[in-house]
Amino acid sequence: MRSLLALGAVAVLALSGCAPGPEPKPKPSASPSTPETPPPTPEPVEAPEAAFDVTCEDLATTMATLVGEPSTPVEPVMSTVSTMSWLPGPGQYMFQRSGGLACSAGEEPSYWEVTMIPDAQGVIDGAAERNGFWGEQADCNESGCSFEIVEGDVLLSARIVDAGLGASLDPGPPGDALRGLAAAAASTLHDVVSVDSAIVGAECERFLTAQELADSVGGETRIVSEFGGWGIPAEVYHVVNGSKICLYTDGGDEYSGVHHLTITTLPGGAWAFERTPGEAIDVEGADEARLSTDASGATALDLRVGPDWIRLTTRVTEAATMTGVAEKIVRNLTKGHTAPQ
Repeated sequence: MRSLLALGAVAVLALSGCAPGPEPKPKPSASPSTPETPPPTPEPVEAPEAAFDVTCEDLATTMATLVGEPSTPVEPVMSTVSTMSWLPGPGQYMFQRSGGLACSAGEEPSYWEVTMIPDAQGVIDGAAERNGFWGEQADCNESGCSFEIVEGDVLLSARIVDAGLGASLDPGPPGDALRGLAAAAASTLHDVVSVDSAIVGAECERFLTAQELADSVGGETRIVSEFGGWGIPAEVYHVVNGSKICLYTDGGDEYSGVHHLTITTLPGGAWAFERTPGEAIDVEGADEARLSTDASGATALDLRVGPDWIRLTTRVTEAATMTGVAEKIVRNLTKGHTAPQ
């Protein structure tokens, strides 16, 4: 998917209501001899299970034989080096949401990323329909190699930037090694269950209307939610996961004007939120909230609302204003939009 903006540009509800229930009846005081029952311990937030037995450790071992040990630790996320501007944050974990895997390591000028996804045919058919997949690929040039490999019902995509690997211009050896990993994954496929989420497929207005943001920042605001370009990551993020990219501008498009705010999401992504660094802040209604600077240098405000992770990213909106906007988003998700005055 073509970058929405240059890397680092600005990058984020079920209506519910409950009728009042019956008045609770007073409970008798506990006997002095009855020990108080401690509050239940919250269940740990666990990462989703992959639909196959291949792990990042397996990928790291294979990649080390191809390009040597990386300059940074291998991480179970998509790389933010020279990639789509909307990726840092929830998008980096999109493949795990779908029962897949994403692993990356390194930095300029040598880095790599490998993703794997089950239900390959469904993903491929959807991406091809949107002009985002043109069959298997194995290509090497002076800077490195890229691959799209299908084995059984597993699709493996790899981006390897390494001058040494690309020097031979022969995709055969790395392609064979990666195909072996894809075959191993295909041979161990099994069903997995995704965490339910009320924000799957939610439109941008459910999070925040243009007018609601305009009231906070002053001036005209419009929402951009459709962007040019497509690929496997876009298919997984938007279609398989039902996530959303919402860009709020002053009337421009993805390439022009002032970009007040970008919203990205990971339905059922509370487990990934827990791995996100940042300063804990108070956002009314949110289960947790953190403020940080993302990989591109933009300000990021991360929200956990129930099982979901929502990120607000900006380069122009002040943190205090962002917090107020975040509270509007949480209210919209949990209580519904306030009627216009």
